[in-house]
Amino acid sequence: MSKGKKKRIRLESQIQQLLQRDNGVTAHFDYKINMNSIKNTIELNLLTFNPIHDDYMLLRKESGRSAIECLESMYAYIRKDEKRKNENSYTISWKQKGSSEMHHSYFRGTSEKEVMNKFLHEKKAEGYEFSIKMNPIT
Repeated sequence: MSKGKKKRIRLESQIQQLLQRDNGVTAHFDYKINMNSIKNTIELNLLTFNPIHDDYMLLRKESGRSAIECLESMYAYIRKDEKRKNENSYTISWKQKGSSEMHHSYFRGTSEKEVMNKFLHEKKAEGYEFSIKMNPIT
């Protein structure tokens, strides 16, 4: 196994363990290659899956010159570094259309729009009933 691959797998494992301990979700790493960019050619979408409500959400996007660079930045973010200081905490109360079971999901973001994009990542808004509120700042 190459040194780079081992480092990527180790970082993915560390991120997975942090998220599992924090709120019981699994982490999934969705890499996209941007062929039109000279500088940031890789985009990492970190998705979380919660078996309680059987759905996934976008935790965060990171861009970089390599998967390892994206993962290092993501790991630092999750470990509560300076990148989070401009974000607020939000709660989205939601249920899938046709279901009576209400769920509450928690997000960090700089705006309601950003948080809604994380909640609806690759999904259709018509499939959900939801409301969003900013949590009090502590």
